[in-house]
Amino acid sequence: MSSPNLKQLENAHALFTDLNANEWEALEQLLSPEFKHCQYLPGTITPPDGKETRGKEEWMGALKHTFVALFDHITFRPPLDVIHGTDKVAFHLKSDGMLKSGLEYINEYMITFHFDGEKIIKLNEFVDSKYSSAFYAALREQSKSN
Repeated sequence: MSSPNLKQLENAHALFTDLNANEWEALEQLLSPEFKHCQYLPGTITPPDGKETRGKEEWMGALKHTFVALFDHITFRPPLDVIHGTDKVAFHLKSDGMLKSGLEYINEYMITFHFDGEKIIKLNEFVDSKYSSAFYAALREQSKSN
């Protein structure tokens, strides 16, 4: 049987494997009932809907909507760097995708995972602030013309 720390690392990787496959039930099983997606960082980034913190159910709903309604496809690439400590994992990774509208999406992230046992209890999402600001501005403009 895996040690809790090894299982934490496996579960951090599994989150992106499940996102890439749109395996919502499997992804949800990785999250603690007390899970919080706490922030989009750096602080200069405002989430598209302005909401900073989401609980498990709300975050899962936002993911499903975004990935199913907006994206034609998106792929999270294997981490470029991994830091693994006691009850914490950090990934540096990239994604690429395409919205159904034809707008390209290529981003870079630092994701910090916090664990309670084997379950993810907290996730912070650092994004490429320059790219994200330009992307969301383009998305707003595209939405206005539709």
